[in-house]
Amino acid sequence: MGKERANEQMTQRIGVLFGRADDSELIRIAEALNYESVWAAEGQGRTAFGKLERWATVTEKIGLATGIVNVFSRSPATLAQAIATLDDHSNGRAILGLGVAHPGVVEEFHGVQFNQPLDRMAEYVELVRRYLRGDPEGFEGQFFTPKRPHFWDGFKPVRERVPIYNAALGPGNIRLTGQVADGWLPNLFPLEKLDEGLSWLETGAERAGRDVTDIDVAMYILVSVDDDPEAAYDRIAHHVAAYLRDIPGFYDRVASDAGFEESVSAAKAASSTATAADALPKPFLDLVGVAGSPETVRNELGAIRAAGVDLPIVRAPIGASLTEQRRLLRVCAP
Repeated sequence: MGKERANEQMTQRIGVLFGRADDSELIRIAEALNYESVWAAEGQGRTAFGKLERWATVTEKIGLATGIVNVFSRSPATLAQAIATLDDHSNGRAILGLGVAHPGVVEEFHGVQFNQPLDRMAEYVELVRRYLRGDPEGFEGQFFTPKRPHFWDGFKPVRERVPIYNAALGPGNIRLTGQVADGWLPNLFPLEKLDEGLSWLETGAERAGRDVTDIDVAMYILVSVDDDPEAAYDRIAHHVAAYLRDIPGFYDRVASDAGFEESVSAAKAASSTATAADALPKPFLDLVGVAGSPETVRNELGAIRAAGVDLPIVRAPIGASLTEQRRLLRVCAP
């Protein structure tokens, strides 16, 4: 059960995620090539909002999105302040990508207990929206009980509603996305599972009396462009191996469900990321990434759109050079 996309213009939509990169030249190139949005990742390095504020000063029209910030490390009020400030400084171009993240970031870096992530996500979305629209009513939540969500000291947000995307992977979280979010933002999600994911999204939308076609499907697409397919696959493999080793229990479930449990187990048990990458077969890498020549990459992006992804968001593998990222932008441009 795929989503029907009748508007031909939708096939031209594309975004780009920069993980660790914070290079103004890349942002200017993305805007010049008519990318719809640029997404800033955040983990244990530079803040997404800090990068996006900087990128706002060198652009005029491209959307500026957090991709993602987690719902444990900031209060809803702080998130509302940050996204409202970015929206003001960029003349209404801000997009809020949220996620529950994982215990490695939440507990080991921020020192906050990782618990009840879906309940927390639902409450954050509700409260951020209350703050942005200046809701005069207090809120009695499970995690937060603000008495004055309408209080803004000399500043009125540019928009009362900023688009909110949820980086959901599991069934419950995807259903929650259908209930409360403006967009779904999966990462390393196998295309063969997309129909199932869309069915969960539709279930959530129906629960809230919403039309599922109003929810933007904006999927991160891991892309390595190289005329040498082996070199392209090698970079994809190293990226995926790093995720499997550093974030146990999340992305490996997706791989196991697709029938690659032995490969995943071997990668996680490997002594290094390089050895782990060697354990990942090409059929698995094809599920979670796109590798090959410019023509191959463009054809695969077309297939991804046809499968029901409204907004492919391309990203280069971890460790990609500026030259590789510039080529990615040129090859994937609309």
